[in-house]
Parts: sequence; structure tokens; C-alpha cells
Amino acid sequence: NIAGVKLSQCRLEWANLATDNESCGKRSLNSDNMKICGACVRELPDGSYSEEQRARRQSIRRCEECVAAGNQLVLMKKGRTRPEEDDCPICQLPLPLDMMESSFRMCCMKRVCNGCTLATRKRGMRDCPFCRAPTPDESQALVMIRKRIDRGDPMAICNLGAKYCFGLYGLEKNVTRGLELYERAAELGVKEAHYNLGVMYAEGKDVEKDTAKAVRHYEAAAMCGDVSARYNLGCKEGKAGNTAIALQHWMISAKLGHDHSLNGIKKLFLAGLATKDDYASALRGHQSAIKELSSPDRDEAKALGCDMINHM
Repeated sequence: NIAGVKLSQCRLEWANLATDNESCGKRSLNSDNMKICGACVRELPDGSYSEEQRARRQSIRRCEECVAAGNQLVLMKKGRTRPEEDDCPICQLPLPLDMMESSFRMCCMKRVCNGCTLATRKRGMRDCPFCRAPTPDESQALVMIRKRIDRGDPMAICNLGAKYCFGLYGLEKNVTRGLELYERAAELGVKEAHYNLGVMYAEGKDVEKDTAKAVRHYEAAAMCGDVSARYNLGCKEGKAGNTAIALQHWMISAKLGHDHSLNGIKKLFLAGLATKDDYASALRGHQSAIKELSSPDRDEAKALGCDMINHM
């Protein structure tokens, strides 16, 4: 009898356990449709997470809104200063943002400010101010670029991409080949390649317009310190009505010496969308950046103009 009672109790326990397991299964089945974000601690539908985030444990899982907010924070923290590659290799001052105030040298893949070029011309030197190589013609320049590519120079890859996109140096225009080279250079960290890709996808002239790709490349360039990409991101946010985010972008680029960004902040201030302190801070930062870009040689070169310097 005792054995029979124990057997009945055991069966009852197994039955209860099976019921519990079934109910747990139902609960887990229902919970599959809802997950908790480890950042905002909200219970959200499964579709609110990317496939990668869904696979993570709750403590590090992030919903799409939290991921976007985190990405925005990183975007605003990076690229607040110009990289060392933006310095003139001779005078070591940051290069002017106006591309007409500097020149790109195919021989060494360096951009030299007009002030340093003028200084070498005054000494009777017409070779490259940096590497002293003779100035090549178009056919020689193309050979130089390809040699640099064979050595794995990312800037040379980007430069050849530009030549294909515009059909320069005797090359037949081939946008597809140009995009391939830009993408390759972008993967190697060339911010100019990211910026050029952003412009192409934003305008949609020679490629299919793709705003998402344009923004992605602009963001990559901006985080590397590209001032024009940062300004373009501000313009995009401003057009979308996100003036607070536009102001953040333009504050960064204005303090790096970008004139249009400062004008954008001024317009926001006059419209009551930016504070007086915002505009004053941007103005001080802009003036400081312009002062850092200046030198007697550069001032003289700017007064003469690049055409006059080239004919010296």
C-alpha cells in the first residue's frame, strides 16, 4: 500500500511537471514575439531589433531606436578635428578648405598649399615642392598613379577612380570602374573616397540616386574629419526639419573653418532656432580655425591666384 501511494504521488508530480513545462512553453512562445531592450528596458516586438541584436542576450540587446541613438552619439563625437593627413606636408599647417588654394601632386600623392608652392617658385624651382620630382604630363602622371597603386597607395586608388569617373588623362569615362576604385579606397579609410561616393549617390547623375548610401558615406567621411561631408549632413537634417541635429553638425564644421556652416548657424539664430551662445561659440571657433590656416605665404598666394603662381 505504501508503495502504491508513493507511485501515485510520483505520477502526480510528473503530471504537474508536464503541465508546468507546457505552460512554460506557451509563455516562451508568446515571449518570442516580445523582447526587452537592454538600454531603454522596454518590451518591444521582435521586429524592433535587427537579426544581430535579436541573437544577443538581454543585457546587451538594443532596439533599433537605441542603436540609432548610439550611432548618432558616435557620429557627433568623432571627426571634431581634422586629421594629420589634412596638413600641408611642407609647412605642416592645416590645408585650406578651398581646393583652389592648394594643389594635388601625382608624383607623391600629396596635396601642397599654394603658399609653399609660391615659396619654391620664388627660389626658381618648378618641380614638386615636396618630393622634387619633375612635373609630369598627363601620360606620365597616369603611369605614376598606376605605380603607386601597385604599391598599395589608397590615395592613388581614389585618384584613379576620379579619373575614370570624369574621363580624364586620356581615359574613357567609366563610372562603374570609378565606383569600384572609390569603394576600394573607402574600405582602406580614404575619407575623400567616402565623400565622393556620397556626392555621387546624393546627386544621382551617373549612378542611381540612393540617399541611404549617400548618408552612410557622408557619415563615414565626417567621422574621419571631412568638413564638407559634415556640412552636407547638416543640410540634409535641416531640410528634413531636424534643426537641432543640423545645428550640431554645423557647429562642428564651423569650428573647423567652414564658412557655409557658420552662415547656416547664423540663419538658424536669426530664425530663433539657435541661441546667441551657439552663434557666438561658432563664430569664435571659426575665427580661430581661420587664423590657424593663415600664413604670410598663403596670404600672398591667395592675392596672386593659382594661375599667376603656375606661370611664375
